[in-house]
Amino acid sequence: MELDAKTMETLAWLSRLDIPQEEEAPLSASIAEMLSFFQQLSALDTAGVEPTAHIAPLENVLREDEPFSPRLDRDLLLSGTESEDGLITLPKVIG
Repeated sequence: MELDAKTMETLAWLSRLDIPQEEEAPLSASIAEMLSFFQQLSALDTAGVEPTAHIAPLENVLREDEPFSPRLDRDLLLSGTESEDGLITLPKVIG
């Protein structure tokens, strides 16, 4: 099964590829081979087979979200800054 010129032209346009004329025939044969393989796959009976996104089972390896302990003293953290109402203030950089 080889793809006709019109189909190859459409595929090239959809793919935004400029395929030289001398490469159309070999590429057409490769695409036809892939399509044949996909037809073989679609003929398989997959009833009872669960869909999967990975071949290996994955687990969430993140830890539980827990507050840090012991907590750092807020006043100690802000002691080296200029602050107002518990917020760090910065000098104006835009006039």
